[in-house]
Amino acid sequence: MTIKNQLEIDHQLEKLEFALAISQTFGDNVKSDQIKDQIKIIGFKYQEPGT
Repeated sequence: MTIKNQLEIDHQLEKLEFALAISQTFGDNVKSDQIKDQIKIIGFKYQEPGT
């Protein structure tokens, strides 16, 4: 994985984590669950082998 790709993934995760914090603040459980699922998908997709 290139450094650019890793930076893009990190940025996407950061945006999702911010959106999750906002949705939790407003008590939007449906949106929070959707965002958590997106974070999990990115985590599984880009997890390094052996970790």
